[in-house]
Amino acid sequence: MALWGNKDSKTATGTVSIANTGVVTGSSTLFTTEAKVGNALLANAVEYQIVSITSNTVAKVIMGTNNGNGTVTTCSAQSYTLSEKPVSVAHESADSFSMGRSGLVFGVDATESAAGGDNVSAVSVASGGARYLEVPAVTFSGGGGSSAAATASIAGGAVTSIAVTNTGTAYTSAPTVAIAKPRRTIPTSGITTGTDTIAYTAHGLSAGDVLVYNNGGGTSATGLTSGTTYYVIASGLTADAFKVSATDGGTTVDITGTGNNAQFFEIFAVVNRATATAALGDGAVGGSQHAGWVKRTVGTGGRAGRVQYETLVAMGSMTGDQADDVQFRDS
Repeated sequence: MALWGNKDSKTATGTVSIANTGVVTGSSTLFTTEAKVGNALLANAVEYQIVSITSNTVAKVIMGTNNGNGTVTTCSAQSYTLSEKPVSVAHESADSFSMGRSGLVFGVDATESAAGGDNVSAVSVASGGARYLEVPAVTFSGGGGSSAAATASIAGGAVTSIAVTNTGTAYTSAPTVAIAKPRRTIPTSGITTGTDTIAYTAHGLSAGDVLVYNNGGGTSATGLTSGTTYYVIASGLTADAFKVSATDGGTTVDITGTGNNAQFFEIFAVVNRATATAALGDGAVGGSQHAGWVKRTVGTGGRAGRVQYETLVAMGSMTGDQADDVQFRDS
């Protein structure tokens, strides 16, 4: 009775038109590779269930809330999402889908299904920081595990959210999250050796700002040393260009080589740096942060992933990112 599906309200290719007979005509659709019989199809806020697939552009559906009886609601040239019916609901036939009670339980997507008790399930931004013009790197350390990865989003100069892209494995405690400091990446074309000027459109820097130069793993700009602290100076400072000195208010560093396209200046001020915290999932490997029956997979070493069981996450209501979940009946 597991309520787990690999496809959870995911946008599919092309658009669909649905006749009152349930015949679906697709435009640029890929039904044979993206859809399966039994999938939920949501178009124009109406829930259907796929009962047959003829080709990439032809399929047939029934209504998801009346067991397929009666006229199917029509639509024309609509974008749509697909959700996979729980793989373990073997006692229900395809055409008994929902039966008018679709709000009783729910599905989880692939990322959620991997977020067990030893996986990083989410990262919350504690402080968005300031002066971010480039998306910073997010790294994890500690916690006894490995391989967790995430991507930050920025808006208005601050980090606004962090999406987990790899939940990692074997974490015994939540790892520490590090968000890189704000930086200004300077390609070779951004350095003018004749004037020692560094160009960066709307850099947002002020005289006296402390920067750390990093060659990004390539050749350093001649005159600058990777890992060394420099200061923005008033001389030559404009909205789109700046110069640096080895001391606060000192003379301009003589830059005679343009370095490489991966080099950057990092803003040193701690107050500008964003911070975040990680959270582990609430169950065994393959678990979910939602209430309801979920399939979980356990096992280590040669038996990894070979033991599957179902467990009920008992909570008063669904919590977390349930807004993207398609619900299925239980029992």
